[in-house]
Amino acid sequence: MFKRFWLETIYGLFFILVLAFLVSQVTAFKIFDVFDPIGAVFEDMESTDIVFSQLREDPLAEENLILINIGDLPRSGIADMVNIINSAEPKVIGMDMVFKYPKEDTLGDLKLSDAFSRVENLVMYSKLLNVDDDDDFDSLEVSYPPLFGYGETAFVNFITGAADQDDLKMCREFAVSESVKGQEELAFSVKIAQHMDSAKVARFLARDKDVEVINYRGNIFDYGATEYAISYFALDWYQVLNMEFAPELIKDKAVIFCYMGSELGDRKALDDKYFTPLNKNYVGKTHADMFGGVVHANAFSMIMSESYINEMSENIGYILALVILYLNIVLFTVIYKVMPKWYDGLSKLIQLIEAAALFSLGLFVFNSFNYKIDTTLSIVAVLIVGDALEVFFGVFVNLFTKEGRKELRELKKL
Repeated sequence: MFKRFWLETIYGLFFILVLAFLVSQVTAFKIFDVFDPIGAVFEDMESTDIVFSQLREDPLAEENLILINIGDLPRSGIADMVNIINSAEPKVIGMDMVFKYPKEDTLGDLKLSDAFSRVENLVMYSKLLNVDDDDDFDSLEVSYPPLFGYGETAFVNFITGAADQDDLKMCREFAVSESVKGQEELAFSVKIAQHMDSAKVARFLARDKDVEVINYRGNIFDYGATEYAISYFALDWYQVLNMEFAPELIKDKAVIFCYMGSELGDRKALDDKYFTPLNKNYVGKTHADMFGGVVHANAFSMIMSESYINEMSENIGYILALVILYLNIVLFTVIYKVMPKWYDGLSKLIQLIEAAALFSLGLFVFNSFNYKIDTTLSIVAVLIVGDALEVFFGVFVNLFTKEGRKELRELKKL
């Protein structure tokens, strides 16, 4: 009897795994997508978004970086701002914008070129283009070299999964570095951090991860456009041109010039804007909530504070789900054999409690230790085991017992 019990649990495990595989093959063809409007709403959400947007305490403001909004200024205006900021002796200036071609305003181009030439540590925009057969990028989009080929370049690309500008641009992570024709190109935030503290960046690169999850800190003050913690100080274009700031604010800091609307708080600006986990409307998002320059700033802060997010490997996720599945098979088999009348109610109650516990565990670990454990497979295992095991005993096992086959024959006689 004891041996039969354990054999049944093992057979039950294989039955559920085969059943799950068959279901996954059917859903891979997206046959049921038309019946899943709720799934479409949740598909861009991760449970850890709740931690960022609801559970975490507001972090301290970033003291090593200042953001500058270029607004809709022409190149001559940007040149004036670069000269003003550069005179305050920042440690590094990053330009999160591209100047691809000369303009008809030749004087403006020359002014901007001259301004760039005066910056000691300058990081210029580059954009990765066209993946080749070896998964390397074959080219970079950069500013017009004869005029603006100063400083170093670093790529501004984010990992969003968006195929075009109309798609949801959800930014949770970024590539640390990429190979372009055999040459390494660092991410924009990494290159700027390297000028601030090369030792910290060396430790960051030593993690040897191709992709890093951004440990978001917060946003700029945007006059009520969002509800985030104010973690980054930003100057608007007119504040810089009118010298409405103390030079001490800039000295020895990292400065990023970027677009953040016609002026700070511009709610109509959509260019270079992304959805992030900080969005409090994490289900069915309607408005992108963070400009690209601020996303770079969050990645920079993560590197400078060395507060990284580590992730559980995919293989461990599979093993954890398999262990939880088998333990539940053993438990539910006992209930099925000993208390059959209680099976449906008890199994559903246990499934709900376990699923809630696993979901809460993922949030707790992420919030407390910056460690991302993927409990999705484990929760799925918990939610399917009760009904799947009932099918196993009610159909599969009965087919291989004399009593079960006898009942089928009697049914045929009716």
